[in-house]
Amino acid sequence: MYTLHWSPETGSFAPHAALEEAGADYRLVEVDLQGGAHHSEEFLALNPRAQVPVLTLPDGTVLTESAAMMLHIADCHPEAGLFPPVGSVARARAYRWLLFGVLNLYETDCRIVDTHHYSARESDFEGIRAKAREDLDRSWDLIAAAFGEGPYMLGRDFCAVDLCLLMYAWWHPDRGALVARHPVLGGLFDALRRRPAVDAIWERNFRSAQ
Repeated sequence: MYTLHWSPETGSFAPHAALEEAGADYRLVEVDLQGGAHHSEEFLALNPRAQVPVLTLPDGTVLTESAAMMLHIADCHPEAGLFPPVGSVARARAYRWLLFGVLNLYETDCRIVDTHHYSARESDFEGIRAKAREDLDRSWDLIAAAFGEGPYMLGRDFCAVDLCLLMYAWWHPDRGALVARHPVLGGLFDALRRRPAVDAIWERNFRSAQ
C-alpha cells in the first residue's frame, strides 16, 4: 500500500489523482500546514524540506517531488495508461510538458504566492510578482500553442500531464482570464472534471471549490 502525506490546495492533487486513476491501494495522511505539522520532527524525517506531498512506497521507500511520484506510479501501473508507451514520441512530449510545468508554472506560481522566499526585502516583492505574472502568461501561451485537437494535451489520449496542468491552472491568480485567453484549456478542464477519478477527489483537494 502507498501512503500519501498531503494537504488540500497543494501539489498533492496530481499524485493523488494519479493513484486514483491507477486504482492503486493507498491511504492518505493529511498534514496540517496551518498548524505547522510539516515542521514536526516526524514529518521532517520524511521530507527535510517540510513540503507536501510525500509518497511512501509499499516497500517503505520515501519519494518527494510530485513529478517523480507521477512517473513512478505510471511505471508501476502501466495498465492505467498514465503515460504513453516507453520510447514513443508521445511519451517524449509528455516528459517535456511534465518538466516544463514543474520548472515554469509551479516555480512561477511560487514567486507570486510565496514571494518572501525570493527576497528578504519587502520592497522587492511587487517587482518579483509583476515579473512572475508576465512569465506565467508566457508559459501558458506556449502550452496552449502546443495543444493539438484536444481535449487533452496529447490530443484524444489522456495522460498524467493533464492532471498537473489542471492543478497549475487552478492556482492561476485569474482562472477566468486564463480560460478566456486560451479556450483550449477550458476544454481540457471540462474533460478532466468528467473523469471519475478526478471527480472523486476534487472537492477534497480543492476545498475552495466547494
